[in-house]
Amino acid sequence: MILKNKFERKDIRALMKTIDFSYLVAPLTIQEFFKDNWEKAFVHNRHENPGYFDNLVSIADIDDFLSQQNLVPEGIKVMNKGNSIPPANWTRSDTLIDGTIKTVVDPGKLIGHFNEGATIIINSADRSISRLSKACRALEQELKFRLQSNIYITPPNSQGFAMHYDPHDIFLMQIKGPKTWMIYDTGEDLPVKYRAFSHKPRLVSKFEINSGDFLYIPRGTTHEAMSSGVSTIHVNFSLKPVYGYHMVEELARIAYEKERFFRLTIPNGFQSENEQNAYLAAFKEKLNELIEKISPEQLLEKQGDHFVKEQAIDFRGKLTDSLRIEDLNGDTQVSRRTGFTCLFKTEDGKFNIYFGGQKLTIPPFIEKDIFLQFGPFTAKQIKGLATPGGKLQLVQKLIEAGYLKIDDPKHE
Repeated sequence: MILKNKFERKDIRALMKTIDFSYLVAPLTIQEFFKDNWEKAFVHNRHENPGYFDNLVSIADIDDFLSQQNLVPEGIKVMNKGNSIPPANWTRSDTLIDGTIKTVVDPGKLIGHFNEGATIIINSADRSISRLSKACRALEQELKFRLQSNIYITPPNSQGFAMHYDPHDIFLMQIKGPKTWMIYDTGEDLPVKYRAFSHKPRLVSKFEINSGDFLYIPRGTTHEAMSSGVSTIHVNFSLKPVYGYHMVEELARIAYEKERFFRLTIPNGFQSENEQNAYLAAFKEKLNELIEKISPEQLLEKQGDHFVKEQAIDFRGKLTDSLRIEDLNGDTQVSRRTGFTCLFKTEDGKFNIYFGGQKLTIPPFIEKDIFLQFGPFTAKQIKGLATPGGKLQLVQKLIEAGYLKIDDPKHE
């Protein structure tokens, strides 16, 4: 038996207290978005609500991040009209107490470049800003693929990047506006790598986005944007989905793991034409046999398994739980941690839970259902033949792995 937990869309906001996908693409429905726009056409949703994305990130969040005195320059980029400003221009060298020299961002120099017309970019901001991280993780659980969040802070009358396209789809949320956008047709067809424009850019649309607006840009959609008389901030979610060719790559992995023939070298320059033809005939036969054995459903399921293993997990609170484990008892209230997908399998009579590269086992003499729910429970409420000490030990193991968290009201 294989089960994968799936959040209902209404549960994302309730469990993780952040935005969900329906909120992101509104007023379009999710069905309308994927039917009419996904990988087809850009979307600009005007919300007429400057605070529409207040739950995503605030200017104060960004200010706090950039004001750190030990912020490393990796992940920060400074651009002006398409040209990158070297980190040496906005960092400093600090000497630590042990004599180690560390290069850190100098907030004064960084903001100085912004005041002179440069755009500040925070790459992978979801790894550093709490609310943004929570939103990314929630959307990943609905979409079942990875996202990366970048923040762009542009001064008045400036342009961070020249006209270009991205080889990945983008969700854009305007935090502070307005900003003028131009969309062009250059003949790209769902690229997954950068290359030169297929033909001369043709302007398709020019419009202004304001605070609270949403923009979807399919990969290969050539665009440029510039601020006018005011500074702007927007957040990008760069999407990292699974494409059809990834399933072909999965088939190739299975081929070399399971079939010796595909680990043999192909014909070399010394082999005859007859030998090459014999190899090609055998290759075709082996390939057809492999395709017959491995269904598309199996390949798709493998991609889901990869997501479960590689997903980013927000373990906020895990240290606190580790410090409180010493007080754990049969009445301590615990619950399942939210924000990640698990794979549940019954194997050799044991119930196994997989997530984030971990495998946790529920013994066969303990009823598993209580561990699948998101509601609170205690070790005493676990049903099965284990002793009270054994149940408590199992709960402790699941807390240490990050699957459960302590939410005893006495500690809230």
